[in-house]
Amino acid sequence: MSTGLPGTYSDPVQTAIIGGTGLSTLPTPPFTPVATLPAPPTPWGLPSSPISILHYAPPSSDSKPTTIAFLARHGIHHQLAPHEVPNQANIAALRKLGVRCIIAFSAVGSLREEVRPRDFLVADQLIDWTRGSRPSTFFSNGLVGHVSLAEPFDPSLRSLIIHALANTQPPLSSSPSSSSSSSSSTPPITIHPHGTVITISGPHFSTRAESLLFRAPPFSCDVVNMSAAPEAKLAREAELGYAMVCMSTDYDSWHATNEGVSVEMVMGHMKTNSVNARRAVESIVEELGRGGNEEIVAGKQWEGMAKGAAGITKVEGRGKEVTSRMGWLFPGYFEGG
Repeated sequence: MSTGLPGTYSDPVQTAIIGGTGLSTLPTPPFTPVATLPAPPTPWGLPSSPISILHYAPPSSDSKPTTIAFLARHGIHHQLAPHEVPNQANIAALRKLGVRCIIAFSAVGSLREEVRPRDFLVADQLIDWTRGSRPSTFFSNGLVGHVSLAEPFDPSLRSLIIHALANTQPPLSSSPSSSSSSSSSTPPITIHPHGTVITISGPHFSTRAESLLFRAPPFSCDVVNMSAAPEAKLAREAELGYAMVCMSTDYDSWHATNEGVSVEMVMGHMKTNSVNARRAVESIVEELGRGGNEEIVAGKQWEGMAKGAAGITKVEGRGKEVTSRMGWLFPGYFEGG
């Protein structure tokens, strides 16, 4: 893919956007592309797409200009099915670039009446229903590591995103019953600040029995997607702040008013979600640039987690290949024990 832009970028880039279905590019303007990095090789293979580097100059004087990286989870032509996404390579490539903070977007099916199609939900909990069908760790083959996932999404980053979305224009709708009086062709976004997302393997949608199971106790999930796991797990292992904005496209298969989710149903709401996602990204990036958010952007809360997690394996028992791989991801962490 030739963009006419430089294929290298030397300045630090701490923030990345991972775009899912409905967010395959960022709008220009307000974002200005400055480089397109060919999909960089990692010890876990190539990432899903080239990495775009973009500048953002905020209109507000109390937010600083920001440089961000953008990666298309399913590839630039949406050619990768959910189970084919090279999640390890995606996260590794972003960390190697210097990224320490990731905001991910994902299309989801709603498991709650109040989470309507075209609503956004900022997930705070995750159930991984992929059942080991995808590589979900950097630690294996001679290097054991255990990281905490009690809070799978960075709480501070989540709070920042929720605050940013509350200031997205047109004004944010605060509840499912709210209605917009704006004459804009872009409707307000309804945001749900909490919720559990369950990740299924895909590429099939849920059966009705599965959908009913996921929304009932003890699961009590709010939305279902095919992307949050293992992406969130790998981001934690890579010491990155990570949060996900879930964009509802349908009521999955449980709802009495539909015959089950279909591609046509999903794409019917995707155009509006895509417009809203672009507005949301601008608001979030502007918020990240405000004073006081530097430690969130730098992922300070997660620094050192991988090294501590891997301390359980003695140096003499560590596999050479995995030690080399992890040395690429974390220079200086594991070479000396």
